[in-house]
Amino acid sequence: MTPTNLLDLKLSGQTAWVLGASGAIGSAIAVILAELGVRVWLSGRNETKLQEVCERITRAGGQASVQVLDATQSVAVDDAANAIARAAGRIDILVNSTALPTFGKFTELTDADWDRTFQSKLMVYVRTMRAVLPHMIEKGGGTIINISGKAGRLPSPAHLPGGSMNAAINLLTKGIADAYQHQGIRANTIAPGPIASERLNALTAQLATIATAKPEYMARKGEPEDVARAVAWLASPLSDYMNGIVLPLDGGSIPTV
Repeated sequence: MTPTNLLDLKLSGQTAWVLGASGAIGSAIAVILAELGVRVWLSGRNETKLQEVCERITRAGGQASVQVLDATQSVAVDDAANAIARAAGRIDILVNSTALPTFGKFTELTDADWDRTFQSKLMVYVRTMRAVLPHMIEKGGGTIINISGKAGRLPSPAHLPGGSMNAAINLLTKGIADAYQHQGIRANTIAPGPIASERLNALTAQLATIATAKPEYMARKGEPEDVARAVAWLASPLSDYMNGIVLPLDGGSIPTV
């Protein structure tokens, strides 16, 4: 698979596990990593979409495999990580990009809404990191990149469950970076702003129903490829002094330093 207008990020031959690879951001991440010579394992619940991404990669000459997974189940996550490690010999890169959008007014959100968001976002990241760390440590290191979101730093009135999980992911990732840096592990977070997707359309519709919401003015919305390029750089040796950061990727839209 020949990279298009990309630097040589020294990733060729590595193995990446991309969670949420059936979504707009996750699939873009998988494609760009494959363009850089990474063998990519695609996980998510939607087998049809995963297969479409896999076929897109393989048609272009890249290497990809599908691992259908319900990442809310700890045993399933452990089994998937072990299967990938056996098949590929190692897991060099883990990218978590899962989300189950839960939008609505705070007073109308139920305990079930909050628990569903907790299990499908924060706990998925906990489970996958816990599953891959032993494999990475055994091979002398690895890179973890977690996708959180702008709402983890700047609350959105229609997205408080997801924003709360994103804030927790930012903290969790920093903790993992500190705890495992001496074993060759780097862990960083990317916090995207509005990224063109079905999820953004749903959030915009919810914001329009809440009187306290304020419109965001940006030169353009982000694209999934913007996140993918940031992931590729953070996964590469070119960023090997970056550890435990939260990288804002929001077009400068947060009104603070």
